[in-house]
Amino acid sequence: MTIRNRVAAVAAFAFVAILFVSANAQNSRRWVENEVLIKFADGADSATARAANRAAGVEKIETLGDARWERVRLRPGQTVEQALAELPRIQGIEAVQPNFYYHLLATPNDPQYVSSGMYGLGKISAPAAWDLSTGSSSVVVADIDTGLRYTHQDLAANTWINSGEIAANGVDDDGNGFIDDVYGWDFFYNDSNPFDDAGGHGTHTAGTIGAVGNNLLNVAGVNWSVKIMPIKIYSPNGTDSTSSMLVNAYAYIRMMKLRGVNIRATNNSYGDCGEACGYDQATKDGIDAMGDAGIVNVYAAGNDGQNVDSFPAGGNPSPGYPVRYTSPSIIGVASSTSSDAKSGFSNWGTTSIDLAAPGSVILSTYSSSDTATTTMSGTSMATPHVTGAVALLAAYHPELSAASLKATILNTVDVLPTWASYVKTSGRLNVFHALQNPTVCTFTPSIADIRVPTKGKVFDVTINAAANCDFSIRTSVNWIKILTSKVASGPTTVTIHVPVNPTISRTGTVTFGDQTLTITQKRN
Repeated sequence: MTIRNRVAAVAAFAFVAILFVSANAQNSRRWVENEVLIKFADGADSATARAANRAAGVEKIETLGDARWERVRLRPGQTVEQALAELPRIQGIEAVQPNFYYHLLATPNDPQYVSSGMYGLGKISAPAAWDLSTGSSSVVVADIDTGLRYTHQDLAANTWINSGEIAANGVDDDGNGFIDDVYGWDFFYNDSNPFDDAGGHGTHTAGTIGAVGNNLLNVAGVNWSVKIMPIKIYSPNGTDSTSSMLVNAYAYIRMMKLRGVNIRATNNSYGDCGEACGYDQATKDGIDAMGDAGIVNVYAAGNDGQNVDSFPAGGNPSPGYPVRYTSPSIIGVASSTSSDAKSGFSNWGTTSIDLAAPGSVILSTYSSSDTATTTMSGTSMATPHVTGAVALLAAYHPELSAASLKATILNTVDVLPTWASYVKTSGRLNVFHALQNPTVCTFTPSIADIRVPTKGKVFDVTINAAANCDFSIRTSVNWIKILTSKVASGPTTVTIHVPVNPTISRTGTVTFGDQTLTITQKRN
């Protein structure tokens, strides 16, 4: 199949994408002054949290979306650095971090960015995939970006609409805590209109995911039929979004998934030192919560042309986040050119970045009018090719779990020698191969239960999983210790330590993905 009418690019200059900022800009605008985020094991609305806030002399501003984190105003004269040093000593506080700024910045206007149309769809074998499926309106993708021009003629039919809400009646009809969230939510302005007024970046990524296909209008997305939920986190300034906004956005997506909206993936065309420039535990918690709810989270590698794996993990500052988080639900995407070379701006890393997708000179929908298109470049443009592929795969194989969707995408790339030193899979996305060759992830432990003597024991459990089937390892109690990594991929041996316990019997569990091992410790 081919698209009946492909419109030429209206501009070769890419107006907006996400990039690094200068070191000086990072230092001056890394976080919100006079605020921090605090995590409580008992929850942000608990008596423990209230007591800790009194002891710290801070003022609570809001509870964040997952109810474990809160945003607080520091006492007069206290700096963020001082709070990060002092607050963790207070009983009941599990973690403290800055409220990082997230920045949206301009794409390089390199002379090589000449308009070349929609080569990306051919590169990823989308036309062959369309012989099997052109998508499904039952599949929802949450696009976390600058919003969406949902009136665009090539996007309106594929824009998600909340069937539980009556537009503009000022009532929370579906009882989800958000009034009139008909199209999604604007977490920057905290209102119900996620319209793209911040440079067109979100409208562009949405078009790659799912501009209506075969309709004689403009362009086509990877999915001709899909529902795109716009989640807005940027203002026109593009420099003043924060961790707390992102945490609330993640929590909304997870909530809507658990309420029955079939959200299979999120698109995250942001990242790197243009954003938090460091490890942000609050956002990682939110990503993990979405993953646990069955959502694949696709992230851009970033646009500074460097190996993100070469920087210390968990550092502040340290480039490469959020894509570098060891979260099983994340797919990391680098940018390729029309000749399958690495785009000069693209970050890479054979540990953190999973695969490549076309990201140089990509034609898609734009926000300047209801008919506009333009070309843009960046890992921001590569990412929605992969997100769109996840959605198309979910439409064709709705039975696949989030882990299976991710593994299938990674296991079916076109392996290319030029990418062997740049990404984990050594290849570029091939959505046709993905639809033909699904990977089904199972995480069955070699034993289902074990009795441990009171003197304790160290033992191994083997998990037989297919390649690139990623999973977390979690314990239900703190006396069971995992001695190996708590995040694993494919066939894995997990070493577990149960310490001495001479007085009482006790039982706990270890969860491997969706499978559980029961451990009972008692006298023989």
